Amino acid sequence: MKQLILIISFFISVSAKSQQFNGVNISGDLPTAINSFKEKGYTTSKFITNGVIMNGKVGNTEIELFLLTTPKSKKLYKATVYLPTKETWYAIKQNYLDYLEVLTTKYGTPHQSYDFFSKPYFEGDGYEMSALKLEKCTYSAFWLNVDNTSIVIQISKYNQVMISYQNDANQKIAASERDAQNNVSF
Repeated sequence: MKQLILIISFFISVSAKSQQFNGVNISGDLPTAINSFKEKGYTTSKFITNGVIMNGKVGNTEIELFLLTTPKSKKLYKATVYLPTKETWYAIKQNYLDYLEVLTTKYGTPHQSYDFFSKPYFEGDGYEMSALKLEKCTYSAFWLNVDNTSIVIQISKYNQVMISYQNDANQKIAASERDAQNNVSF
């Protein structure tokens, strides 16, 4: 019951608008987003190419937050949340299923959903964690273009659940800017 309350509080802090995470717009510029998250108690961990990694809390859950910007115009287009790592396959899977349920309640049935192991692995063989590290385990669900936002939840090879909120319009700008950078003639 306590776990369910924590999960619900996590998503209560996610604005009713899907273009926001924890009340901060997934658009605009990076300095504004950083300041908004800092006002909520987040700290900057590291600046990366076209973004920043921050640490903070949503509800009672410690998270790592990646904010990514377009290469040239520096518009915020993605917020990716990494939940705490888990030590066992069944703890990771339960964490995934709990958040999947909350997202499904909020956004409806995912447009796409996958939950399988690739050969030679299968659930129950005792090697689920090895399969996860070798990327032979696929647990993910996608909500596409929900109010200009695509949302993904998946189990990552780092033993944690990842939830990503992508501003679809700004993602197109990011792709266009990357293409332009890659097509520069010398």
